[in-house]
Formats: sequence, C-alpha cells, structure tokens
Amino acid sequence: MRFLIAALIAMLAWPAAAQMRQINHDGETRRFFVEAPLGSRPAPAVIVLHGGAGNAHRMRRITNLELAKRGFVEIYPEGIGNRWNDGRVLSDGSQLHDADDPGFLRAMIDELAAEGLVDRRRVYFTGASNGGAMTLRMVCQAPDLVAGAVVVIMNQPVGLDCPKGAPVPMIFIQGTADPLVPFDGGPVTVGRRNRGRVLSAAETLAQYALRNRCGAWEEIAITDHDPGDSTTVRHRVWRGCQAPLSQYIIDGGGHTWAGNRSRFLVEKLLGRTSRDISATFEIETFFGDLAGR
Repeated sequence: MRFLIAALIAMLAWPAAAQMRQINHDGETRRFFVEAPLGSRPAPAVIVLHGGAGNAHRMRRITNLELAKRGFVEIYPEGIGNRWNDGRVLSDGSQLHDADDPGFLRAMIDELAAEGLVDRRRVYFTGASNGGAMTLRMVCQAPDLVAGAVVVIMNQPVGLDCPKGAPVPMIFIQGTADPLVPFDGGPVTVGRRNRGRVLSAAETLAQYALRNRCGAWEEIAITDHDPGDSTTVRHRVWRGCQAPLSQYIIDGGGHTWAGNRSRFLVEKLLGRTSRDISATFEIETFFGDLAGR
C-alpha cells in the first residue's frame, strides 16, 4: 500500500505531458519516464541519469531541463535499487553492481525508436555522480547509442573498459573540492563505504582528448558572477578535435549541481554549489547545438 501511495504521488508530481513507462529486461521490470514534445517525429532525445540513491522524479527536479520545449524527447530512466551499474569495481576485482544497465538502456531506446518517437542518430546522455559514471560507460561500451554526452561531478571509473572508438562530443563539469568523487583521483567514499576508485579529472580528460583526436587545450576564466558562493570557474576547451571536448573546473565546488540554490545541509554534506555557471544551461545549449535545435 505504501508503495502504491508513493507511486501515485510521483505520478501526480510529474508533468501532464510526461508518461511513466516500463519494459521487462533481464528478468526485471525497468521503469522510465518520457516527456515527449509536440511536433515532428522522430525527435532528438536526451537521456538523463540520476545519481546514486536518486530517482527519475528527483533528477528532473534537480536539472529542471526544458529541452522538450525545444523539440527533444526527455527520458528519465531509473536504476535498480536507485543505482546504476556504471562499471566500477571493488578492490577485490568484483563489480560494484551487476545489473545489465547498458542492455536496459539499449532496449529502451530500441522501443522508443521503433515507435517512431526517437531519432536514434540524435540520442544524447547526461548524468550526475553515479549517473555521470553510467553516462561514461555508455560512451565507452555503447558508443553507437551516444551522439553526445555531458558528465557532471564524476571522473572515469577505474576498471571501466573503455576501448578506443569513434569521437563523441563531450562536456565535463567537475568540482575541485568534491568530498565524494576526488578531483585528483582515488577512492569514491560514501560514509565509510568503498564505492570503487576513479581516475583524476586530468587523467579522465586526457583519455577523452585522445579519443576525440584533440590538440592542446585553452583555458578561459569565467566571470565570478556570485562571489558569495565561494567558487570560481575555469573553462578548458580542447582545440582541433574531431568532436568537441571541454571541461568546466569549479574551484571550490563540491558534489553538487552547478547553478542550483543549495541549502545549508546540502553544503555541509556535499560541498559548495557554484552559481557562476548553470549545468542545466550548458546541457541545453550543447545538445541543442548538436541536434540543430
């Protein structure tokens, strides 16, 4: 009964244009929310992946994307147990999680494309934290599905197999004072629990600069629009790439969504939130440009 009440509340909180969907994959019932635009079909799509312990509704509220108004299909899938199998491994070599999430996301896209709703050539991924790592796994292991990606507050997981492949347009948004995902690399910790390890931000970007066949980077200081947030932002843009690659380095930024108004408790647990840039604006602009919308 409590689950039914919670589901009804979530449905009422979701916009009227959105629809809760589900498919069966690998013996599991998998859920995702779809917000479809009016207009021509098939349309470009953005797949938005929540962080660990998150869900589709919360992720939509955090991001506040409005790409559906620009002709995109917005898709918010949910991981089993509110988490994604993003390819991270523990110190003993075992996987952190074992769900077939790449297979689920592929099956979801296949179904929506078969309905004529989604243009498979213009499917874009974004995610934060665990969802950011899952985005990287899709870039690494299912690049045929990813026309572009924005990764927020996450570095490349150690142990994630990432063979060389076609260049993928990408943006990274990372905080130097992230208390969960270390900017300089190392163990990902939540409380006292080991959640695998990640490369440093510099190593991560070097890997994708090689993949995208980039030259050197140039760095631009972003205007400190809100000195009160105790952060500043640098924008690194790699030149001569076969696919665009850039990075927003938030000096003093924590494990938070840039541009949001953070509460005291969030700042205490996750670090500072920069208001000098908006992760949502960068995602909407980047994917809009790639899709020609």
